[in-house]
Amino acid sequence: MTVQRAPGRPAGAFKRIFTDYGIVIALIAIIGFFSVMRPDTFPTIANFGSILQANASIMFIAFGLMLPLIVGHFDLSVAAMAGFGGVLATGLMSNGTVSQWPLAVLIVVVVAVVVGLINGFLVAYLNLNALVVTLGTQSVLFGAILWYSKGAVIYSGIPQAFKDLGQGRPLGIPLPFIFAVAVGIVLWYVLYFRPVGRRLYAIGGSRDAARLTGIKVDQLTVGAFVGGAVLAAIGGVLQVAQVGSAAPTSGSEFLLPAIAACFLGETSIRRGYYNVWGTMTAVVLVAAGTTGLFMLGAQTWVQPVFNGVVLIGAILAAKVGVLKTRARKARPRTPTAPPTPTVATVGVH
Repeated sequence: MTVQRAPGRPAGAFKRIFTDYGIVIALIAIIGFFSVMRPDTFPTIANFGSILQANASIMFIAFGLMLPLIVGHFDLSVAAMAGFGGVLATGLMSNGTVSQWPLAVLIVVVVAVVVGLINGFLVAYLNLNALVVTLGTQSVLFGAILWYSKGAVIYSGIPQAFKDLGQGRPLGIPLPFIFAVAVGIVLWYVLYFRPVGRRLYAIGGSRDAARLTGIKVDQLTVGAFVGGAVLAAIGGVLQVAQVGSAAPTSGSEFLLPAIAACFLGETSIRRGYYNVWGTMTAVVLVAAGTTGLFMLGAQTWVQPVFNGVVLIGAILAAKVGVLKTRARKARPRTPTAPPTPTVATVGVH
């Protein structure tokens, strides 16, 4: 007996691919569109390298925002932490307080740990609202930036070795992007393959349920804020290393792109979860979109508008996904008969 099986469901497979990797498809579409519109300037190695180099620091800041989001909290201070980290590192080297850039970066990391501990303690142990706490921290950090920089741009006395961190391109690949990928791989491994990662996601799913299973919710929440602050500060350090100076307005422009990247990344690759690769892809997508628009002659006000539209679109996409999931779970399940082959050919041998 020879049985010809019923045809499969390619439409369902395509739908799953589009749902799981929609952000990648959107990135390819954006690159394709602007490559056609500006074939001489957009699809070049120099342009792609510039996009990755200029936005690697945003990836770090988005990672810093992602960790508290995973445990269910919003940290509005990450951009200010990035700005203060960059200004502090640059100022320490510029005024001669430290002679070696690694020591300046280490001091920045220590300060970031302290800021993360304060935020985490107030949120986890005192049960204060994370938005309010981190909004206050943001204001304090922006004030600290103005105080430390005296309202002036810091650009003198910065070692070339420090600038090379942000400007180097080994094998033509921007060094800050290499750092971002390396950190992304570490985060991906910790979040997806280590018990601590599963516990962080469990806390974000239900703090009470996580506590009942023995997870140390408060300690891990503090850890998420500390990790987020450190990553954001490193992003700020890479930013000033790239441009070779630190401005007193540093940080304010980083928040919206980082938020947009986290929420857009949640809608794809590991759908419904804040994830590393979705966040990184979203950063590149937003950067490629704004770069392409500028090449078409868009004004500077287009960038924040584009970031805002992407953020709203990501939230809408996430909401639609939640509603579809609820509808699917609420749908009554009915037993189905086993499938019947479409054609059956019987032969006698």
